Amino acid sequence: GKALQRLPTPRANRQRVEWVSRVMSDREALQRLSGGENCLLGMVTGVMAKSCNYPFLVWKNTQQQGLPISTTWTTAKGSFSPLQVYRGLPMACMNLGGTNAVQFGATGFFQKLLAGSGMGQDGVQVGGAFLGGLASGIPCSIWELCMIQQQRFGGSTLGTPARIVQEYGASSLSRGATMTMGREAMFTMSMLGVTPLIQQKLVDSSGWERNTALAAGSLSGALLAGVITHPMDTIKSCMQGDLGRAKYDGIVQTGKAIAAEHGVVQGLFKGLFYRIALISTTFFLVNTFKQRTVPLLFPHALKEADKAR
Repeated sequence: GKALQRLPTPRANRQRVEWVSRVMSDREALQRLSGGENCLLGMVTGVMAKSCNYPFLVWKNTQQQGLPISTTWTTAKGSFSPLQVYRGLPMACMNLGGTNAVQFGATGFFQKLLAGSGMGQDGVQVGGAFLGGLASGIPCSIWELCMIQQQRFGGSTLGTPARIVQEYGASSLSRGATMTMGREAMFTMSMLGVTPLIQQKLVDSSGWERNTALAAGSLSGALLAGVITHPMDTIKSCMQGDLGRAKYDGIVQTGKAIAAEHGVVQGLFKGLFYRIALISTTFFLVNTFKQRTVPLLFPHALKEADKAR
Protein backbone atom coordinates (compact mmCIF):
# COMPACT_ATOMS: atom_id res chain seq x y z
CA GLY A 1 0.00 0.00 0.00
CA LYS A 2 2.81 2.42 0.91
CA ALA A 3 4.61 1.60 -2.33
CA LEU A 4 1.52 2.48 -4.32
CA GLN A 5 1.17 5.72 -2.37
CA ARG A 6 4.68 6.73 -3.43
CA LEU A 7 3.87 6.38 -7.14
CA PRO A 8 3.40 9.76 -8.85
CA THR A 9 -0.21 10.62 -9.65
CA PRO A 10 -1.25 11.81 -13.13
CA ARG A 11 -1.63 15.31 -11.66
CA ALA A 12 1.88 15.15 -10.22
CA ASN A 13 3.22 14.01 -13.58
CA ARG A 14 1.49 16.91 -15.35
CA GLN A 15 2.92 19.34 -12.80
CA ARG A 16 6.39 17.89 -13.36
CA VAL A 17 6.06 18.23 -17.14
CA GLU A 18 4.87 21.82 -16.75
CA TRP A 19 7.78 22.59 -14.43
CA VAL A 20 10.30 21.06 -16.85
CA SER A 21 8.87 23.16 -19.69
CA ARG A 22 9.07 26.29 -17.55
CA VAL A 23 12.67 25.61 -16.50
CA MET A 24 13.81 24.92 -20.07
CA SER A 25 12.13 28.03 -21.46
CA ASP A 26 13.12 30.49 -18.75
CA ARG A 27 15.72 33.20 -19.23
CA GLU A 28 18.54 31.33 -17.48
CA ALA A 29 18.25 28.06 -19.42
CA LEU A 30 21.44 28.56 -21.48
CA GLN A 31 23.36 29.74 -18.42
CA ARG A 32 22.85 26.32 -16.80
CA LEU A 33 24.77 24.56 -19.60
CA SER A 34 28.47 24.54 -20.46
CA GLY A 35 29.79 26.04 -23.68
CA GLY A 36 30.04 22.65 -25.37
CA GLU A 37 26.55 21.67 -24.26
CA ASN A 38 25.11 24.91 -25.61
CA CYS A 39 26.85 24.34 -28.95
CA LEU A 40 25.47 20.79 -29.19
CA LEU A 41 21.98 22.00 -28.24
CA GLY A 42 22.12 24.73 -30.88
CA MET A 43 23.26 22.31 -33.57
CA VAL A 44 20.53 19.76 -32.82
CA THR A 45 17.71 22.32 -32.67
CA GLY A 46 18.97 24.14 -35.77
CA VAL A 47 19.04 21.04 -37.96
CA MET A 48 15.60 19.94 -36.73
CA ALA A 49 14.08 23.37 -37.41
CA LYS A 50 15.62 23.79 -40.86
CA SER A 51 14.43 20.36 -41.96
CA CYS A 52 10.88 21.53 -41.24
CA ASN A 53 10.78 24.99 -42.88
CA TYR A 54 13.47 24.94 -45.59
CA PRO A 55 11.11 25.79 -48.52
CA PHE A 56 10.44 29.22 -46.97
CA LEU A 57 14.18 29.96 -47.18
CA VAL A 58 14.41 28.88 -50.81
CA TRP A 59 11.40 30.99 -51.83
CA LYS A 60 12.74 34.00 -49.91
CA ASN A 61 16.16 33.84 -51.60
CA THR A 62 14.59 33.29 -55.02
CA GLN A 63 12.25 36.29 -54.71
CA GLN A 64 15.03 38.54 -53.39
CA GLN A 65 17.15 37.82 -56.45
CA GLY A 66 14.27 38.67 -58.78
CA LEU A 67 13.89 35.10 -60.04
CA PRO A 68 10.53 33.37 -60.66
CA ILE A 69 9.34 31.25 -57.72
CA SER A 70 8.44 28.52 -60.22
CA THR A 71 12.17 27.89 -60.77
CA THR A 72 12.29 26.28 -57.32
CA TRP A 73 10.18 23.33 -58.40
CA THR A 74 11.15 22.96 -62.07
CA THR A 75 14.33 21.52 -63.54
CA ALA A 76 16.56 23.24 -66.11
CA LYS A 77 14.55 21.46 -68.80
CA GLY A 78 11.27 22.82 -67.44
CA SER A 79 9.88 19.59 -66.02
CA PHE A 80 8.07 19.57 -62.66
CA SER A 81 10.16 18.31 -59.74
CA PRO A 82 8.93 19.00 -56.16
CA LEU A 83 12.22 17.79 -54.70
CA GLN A 84 13.97 20.67 -56.51
CA VAL A 85 12.92 22.97 -53.65
CA TYR A 86 15.08 20.93 -51.28
CA ARG A 87 18.24 21.42 -53.32
CA GLY A 88 20.89 22.77 -50.96
CA LEU A 89 19.21 21.36 -47.83
CA PRO A 90 22.38 19.63 -46.49
CA MET A 91 24.27 22.94 -46.69
CA ALA A 92 21.30 24.74 -45.14
CA CYS A 93 21.25 22.25 -42.24
CA MET A 94 24.99 22.65 -41.87
CA ASN A 95 24.47 26.41 -41.96
CA LEU A 96 21.67 26.69 -39.40
CA GLY A 97 22.99 23.82 -37.29
CA GLY A 98 26.47 25.33 -37.21
CA THR A 99 25.20 28.89 -36.83
CA ASN A 100 22.85 27.87 -34.02
CA ALA A 101 25.72 26.04 -32.34
CA VAL A 102 27.80 29.24 -32.39
CA GLN A 103 24.78 31.35 -31.37
CA PHE A 104 23.84 29.15 -28.41
CA GLY A 105 27.45 28.74 -27.30
CA ALA A 106 28.37 32.42 -27.69
CA THR A 107 25.06 33.60 -26.20
CA GLY A 108 25.52 31.41 -23.14
CA PHE A 109 29.10 32.71 -22.77
CA PHE A 110 28.13 36.38 -23.06
CA GLN A 111 25.11 35.95 -20.79
CA LYS A 112 27.31 34.48 -18.06
CA LEU A 113 29.80 37.31 -18.62
CA LEU A 114 27.12 40.01 -18.39
CA ALA A 115 25.48 38.33 -15.39
CA GLY A 116 28.83 38.46 -13.59
CA SER A 117 29.04 42.20 -14.23
CA GLY A 118 25.88 42.83 -12.21
CA MET A 119 23.62 43.68 -15.15
CA GLY A 120 19.87 43.10 -14.75
CA GLN A 121 18.50 39.78 -16.01
CA ASP A 122 16.56 41.32 -18.90
CA GLY A 123 19.71 43.06 -20.12
CA VAL A 124 21.72 39.87 -19.67
CA GLN A 125 19.26 37.86 -21.73
CA VAL A 126 18.89 40.33 -24.62
CA GLY A 127 22.44 41.71 -24.63
CA GLY A 128 24.07 38.28 -24.47
CA ALA A 129 21.93 37.08 -27.38
CA PHE A 130 22.87 40.16 -29.46
CA LEU A 131 26.61 39.58 -28.94
CA GLY A 132 26.27 35.85 -29.57
CA GLY A 133 24.50 36.54 -32.85
CA LEU A 134 27.16 39.01 -33.94
CA ALA A 135 29.87 36.37 -33.49
CA SER A 136 27.83 33.75 -35.37
CA GLY A 137 27.57 35.95 -38.46
CA ILE A 138 31.15 35.15 -39.54
CA PRO A 139 30.76 31.39 -40.21
CA CYS A 140 27.08 31.87 -41.16
CA SER A 141 28.04 34.15 -44.04
CA ILE A 142 30.30 31.53 -45.61
CA TRP A 143 27.73 28.76 -45.25
CA GLU A 144 24.95 30.91 -46.72
CA LEU A 145 27.16 31.95 -49.63
CA CYS A 146 27.69 28.29 -50.55
CA MET A 147 23.99 27.51 -50.05
CA ILE A 148 22.84 30.37 -52.33
CA GLN A 149 25.34 29.34 -55.00
CA GLN A 150 24.00 25.78 -54.77
CA GLN A 151 20.42 26.97 -55.04
CA ARG A 152 21.25 28.93 -58.20
CA PHE A 153 23.75 26.71 -59.97
CA GLY A 154 23.61 23.29 -58.28
CA GLY A 155 26.76 21.45 -57.31
CA SER A 156 27.76 19.30 -54.35
CA THR A 157 28.23 20.37 -50.74
CA LEU A 158 32.01 20.10 -50.96
CA GLY A 159 32.35 20.99 -54.64
CA THR A 160 30.58 24.35 -54.37
CA PRO A 161 33.08 26.11 -52.04
CA ALA A 162 35.94 24.65 -54.07
CA ARG A 163 34.43 26.08 -57.28
CA ILE A 164 33.91 29.47 -55.64
CA VAL A 165 37.55 29.71 -54.56
CA GLN A 166 38.79 28.48 -57.95
CA GLU A 167 36.70 30.95 -59.97
CA TYR A 168 36.64 34.02 -57.72
CA GLY A 169 39.47 33.60 -55.19
CA ALA A 170 39.47 32.86 -51.46
CA SER A 171 38.49 36.44 -50.59
CA SER A 172 35.09 35.88 -52.26
CA LEU A 173 34.11 33.66 -49.30
CA SER A 174 33.80 36.83 -47.19
CA ARG A 175 31.32 38.46 -49.58
CA GLY A 176 28.27 39.68 -47.64
CA ALA A 177 29.86 39.04 -44.21
CA THR A 178 29.17 42.53 -42.80
CA MET A 179 25.47 42.36 -43.64
CA THR A 180 25.26 38.82 -42.23
CA MET A 181 26.81 39.81 -38.91
CA GLY A 182 24.37 42.70 -38.47
CA ARG A 183 21.44 40.52 -39.41
CA GLU A 184 22.43 37.64 -37.12
CA ALA A 185 22.95 39.98 -34.16
CA MET A 186 19.35 41.18 -34.43
CA PHE A 187 18.09 37.69 -35.31
CA THR A 188 19.65 36.00 -32.28
CA MET A 189 18.65 38.84 -29.96
CA SER A 190 15.06 38.24 -31.04
CA MET A 191 15.21 34.42 -31.00
CA LEU A 192 17.08 33.80 -27.72
CA GLY A 193 16.37 37.13 -26.03
CA VAL A 194 13.10 38.78 -27.02
CA THR A 195 11.00 35.68 -27.84
CA PRO A 196 11.50 33.79 -24.54
CA LEU A 197 11.25 37.10 -22.67
CA ILE A 198 7.83 37.83 -24.19
CA GLN A 199 6.75 34.24 -23.53
CA GLN A 200 7.71 34.49 -19.87
CA LYS A 201 6.00 37.87 -19.41
CA LEU A 202 2.76 36.60 -20.99
CA VAL A 203 2.73 33.48 -18.84
CA ASP A 204 3.57 35.29 -15.59
CA SER A 205 1.44 38.42 -15.99
CA SER A 206 -1.46 37.25 -18.16
CA GLY A 207 -1.66 33.54 -17.39
CA TRP A 208 -1.26 32.46 -21.03
CA GLU A 209 -0.63 28.80 -21.84
CA ARG A 210 3.11 28.33 -22.52
CA ASN A 211 2.86 27.19 -26.17
CA THR A 212 0.40 29.99 -26.99
CA ALA A 213 2.71 32.50 -25.34
CA LEU A 214 5.66 31.05 -27.26
CA ALA A 215 3.77 31.41 -30.56
CA ALA A 216 2.97 35.05 -29.73
CA GLY A 217 6.57 35.69 -28.72
CA SER A 218 7.86 34.01 -31.89
CA LEU A 219 5.65 36.12 -34.15
CA SER A 220 6.52 39.33 -32.29
CA GLY A 221 10.23 38.55 -32.40
CA ALA A 222 10.00 37.61 -36.08
CA LEU A 223 8.32 40.90 -36.99
CA LEU A 224 10.97 42.83 -35.07
CA ALA A 225 13.93 40.95 -36.52
CA GLY A 226 12.43 40.49 -39.98
CA VAL A 227 11.42 44.08 -40.75
CA ILE A 228 14.54 45.73 -39.29
CA THR A 229 17.08 43.40 -40.90
CA HIS A 230 15.37 42.57 -44.19
CA PRO A 231 17.20 45.23 -46.25
CA MET A 232 20.49 43.79 -44.94
CA ASP A 233 19.37 40.29 -45.87
CA THR A 234 18.26 41.38 -49.36
CA ILE A 235 21.56 43.13 -50.08
CA LYS A 236 23.50 40.14 -48.76
CA SER A 237 21.54 37.63 -50.85
CA CYS A 238 21.99 39.65 -54.04
CA MET A 239 25.72 40.09 -53.43
CA GLN A 240 26.23 36.41 -52.70
CA GLY A 241 24.20 35.35 -55.72
CA ASP A 242 26.37 37.53 -58.01
CA LEU A 243 29.97 36.65 -57.19
CA GLY A 244 31.07 37.86 -60.62
CA ARG A 245 29.79 41.37 -59.72
CA ALA A 246 28.03 41.64 -63.07
CA LYS A 247 25.16 43.56 -61.45
CA TYR A 248 25.92 43.96 -57.76
CA ASP A 249 29.24 45.20 -56.37
CA GLY A 250 29.61 46.58 -52.83
CA ILE A 251 27.03 47.10 -50.10
CA VAL A 252 26.09 50.70 -50.97
CA GLN A 253 26.09 50.10 -54.74
CA THR A 254 23.96 46.98 -54.33
CA GLY A 255 21.43 48.80 -52.18
CA LYS A 256 21.22 51.69 -54.66
CA ALA A 257 20.91 49.31 -57.64
CA ILE A 258 18.06 47.39 -56.00
CA ALA A 259 16.23 50.59 -55.03
CA ALA A 260 16.72 52.12 -58.50
CA GLU A 261 15.38 49.03 -60.26
CA HIS A 262 12.50 48.09 -57.99
CA GLY A 263 11.98 51.02 -55.59
CA VAL A 264 12.98 51.14 -51.92
CA VAL A 265 10.01 49.19 -50.55
CA GLN A 266 9.53 46.74 -53.42
CA GLY A 267 13.27 46.27 -53.80
CA LEU A 268 14.85 46.18 -50.34
CA PHE A 269 11.87 44.41 -48.78
CA LYS A 270 11.42 41.75 -51.47
CA GLY A 271 10.68 38.34 -49.96
CA LEU A 272 9.65 39.82 -46.59
CA PHE A 273 6.56 37.61 -46.33
CA TYR A 274 8.57 34.42 -46.81
CA ARG A 275 11.26 35.66 -44.41
CA ILE A 276 8.79 36.45 -41.62
CA ALA A 277 7.23 33.02 -42.17
CA LEU A 278 10.72 31.52 -42.03
CA ILE A 279 11.80 33.44 -38.93
CA SER A 280 8.60 32.97 -36.92
CA THR A 281 8.54 29.21 -37.56
CA THR A 282 12.27 29.02 -36.78
CA PHE A 283 11.83 30.89 -33.48
CA PHE A 284 8.91 28.67 -32.50
CA LEU A 285 10.60 25.42 -33.55
CA VAL A 286 14.01 26.21 -32.04
CA ASN A 287 12.57 27.26 -28.69
CA THR A 288 10.18 24.28 -28.67
CA PHE A 289 12.94 21.81 -29.55
CA LYS A 290 15.16 23.47 -26.91
CA GLN A 291 12.57 22.86 -24.21
CA ARG A 292 12.07 19.24 -25.32
CA THR A 293 15.68 18.17 -25.92
CA VAL A 294 17.51 19.64 -22.91
CA PRO A 295 15.94 17.13 -20.45
CA LEU A 296 16.95 14.30 -22.79
CA LEU A 297 20.48 15.47 -23.60
CA PHE A 298 21.42 17.22 -20.35
CA PRO A 299 19.35 15.87 -17.41
CA HIS A 300 21.83 17.38 -14.97
CA ALA A 301 20.43 20.83 -15.85
CA LEU A 302 17.09 19.73 -14.39
CA LYS A 303 18.75 18.41 -11.26
CA GLU A 304 20.55 21.72 -10.73
CA ALA A 305 17.33 23.66 -11.26
CA ASP A 306 15.51 21.25 -8.95
CA LYS A 307 18.00 21.99 -6.15
CA ALA A 308 17.44 25.72 -6.63
CA ARG A 309 13.65 25.41 -6.29
